[in-house]
Amino acid sequence: MTKEDRLSRLGPLSGVLFVALQLGGVAIGSQPMATLGDPSSKILDTIATHPGTAAWVGAYMEVGSLAAFAVFAAWLFQSRRGPLATAGLLAAAVYVAISLAGLVVGDVIKYGAGHGMGDHELLALFYLQSGLFFASWGIAAAFLALVPLTGWLRRSAVVIAGLLLVAMAAPTADPAQFPNMLFLIWSVVAGISLARRPHTVATPAPAVQAAVRP
Repeated sequence: MTKEDRLSRLGPLSGVLFVALQLGGVAIGSQPMATLGDPSSKILDTIATHPGTAAWVGAYMEVGSLAAFAVFAAWLFQSRRGPLATAGLLAAAVYVAISLAGLVVGDVIKYGAGHGMGDHELLALFYLQSGLFFASWGIAAAFLALVPLTGWLRRSAVVIAGLLLVAMAAPTADPAQFPNMLFLIWSVVAGISLARRPHTVATPAPAVQAAVRP
C-alpha cells in the first residue's frame, strides 16, 4: 500500500473515529440522565449532581468526535462541486456547530450545578441543550440526504434521514433515539466500506471532449 493509498483512507476512517470518540465520551463521562418528559424536580436532582473528572474527559472526547466528523464530511464532498455539494458541506458545518453548542451548554450546566446556579437557570439551560440535540437530528438528516454516494450506502442514508425527521416529530418517545443510533452505525459502516472501496463516492462524469481536426 502506497503512502497515497494510506492517506486516502484517513478521510473515510475518520467517520469511524467520529463514532468511537462520541460513544467513548458518553460512556466515560456518563452521568444520571433526565429527559424532557421528566418532572422539573427530577431534572434538577439529576443535573445538580456534581460531575467528576471523567465527565469533563468525556466532554472533551465528544468535542474531538465533531472534529473527526468534519474531516469525514469534507472527504465525502472533496470532489464535488455545485449547489448540492455546497448544501451538503453547509449541513455538515451546521451539524458540528449545533452539536458543539449543545456540548458547551452541557458544560455550563455541569459548572453551574456545582457553583450555585439557580434552578430556573439550570432548567432553561437543560431545555436549550435538549432542543439543540433534537435539532441536530434534522441537520444530520439533511447531511445524509445529500451525501454523494452510490448503491446501498446511498439508499440506507436516505432511509435513515427519513427516520430522523420522523423522530423529530416525537422526540420524547422511547423509539425516537433509535434513528440517531442508526446514523452513528451508518457512519461506521460507511467509513469502513469507503476505506476499502474509495470509488464508491460518486464523482462528476468527465466532460466529453470533441476531437478537433487540424
